[in-house]
Amino acid sequence: MVNKSALSRPYHGSKVVNEFKLANAARLTIERLPAFSPDYNPIEKLWKNTKRDSTHMKYFKTFEDLYDSVITTFKTYMQDASKVLCVMKKMREDFAIPA
Repeated sequence: MVNKSALSRPYHGSKVVNEFKLANAARLTIERLPAFSPDYNPIEKLWKNTKRDSTHMKYFKTFEDLYDSVITTFKTYMQDASKVLCVMKKMREDFAIPA
């Protein structure tokens, strides 16, 4: 499945991309999605979790404190991949995508 709104971007209309779409038309299904569709974008869910874990309901005296909190959260993701994989698992369940 290909997000048609993404394909309408100027950088997706290049000659090489158009040639690829034509050459692979039999195996591509182009679906029109809203321009803003966070439910279909797992990175949005990861950002939501990052915000929850590092900034939600917290006061930061300086930008550096905010930065440090976000970096600490990113480091936990790097050390514990299950925090990232759970986002993908939830998306697969929500949209009935086989693992």
